[in-house]
Amino acid sequence: MKKVIFAALLAASLSGFAQEAGKKGGADKMLQKMTTELSLTADQQALLKPIVEEQVALKKDSKENPDHADANKVKVKELNKKIKEVLTPAQLEIQKANMEKAKAEGNSDKKEGKE
Repeated sequence: MKKVIFAALLAASLSGFAQEAGKKGGADKMLQKMTTELSLTADQQALLKPIVEEQVALKKDSKENPDHADANKVKVKELNKKIKEVLTPAQLEIQKANMEKAKAEGNSDKKEGKE
C-alpha cells in the first residue's frame, strides 16, 4: 500500500513540474516569435523577457480565475506600455501591422464559423 501511495505522489509531483516548465515555454515561445518578427536585439530580449513572462502568467490566471480577468486586463495594458518603451519606432510599426493582421484573420474565422 505504501508503494502505491508513493508512486501516486511521485507521479503528481512530476506532473506539477511539467506544468511549471510549460508555463516558461509559453513566455519563451512568445519572446522567440517577437525576436523573429521584430528583429529584437539581445538587450531588448533581456528587457522584454520578464514582461512577457508576467503577461503569460496573467493570461493563465485569467483563464483559471475568471473573476481576476478585469484586473489582469489592466495589468496587461500596463505591461504593453512597457513593451512599447523598449521597441524602436520601426519595430512598433511592424508589431502594429502584425496585430492588425491577426485581428483581421481572427474576425474572418469568426464570420466563417471556424472558431
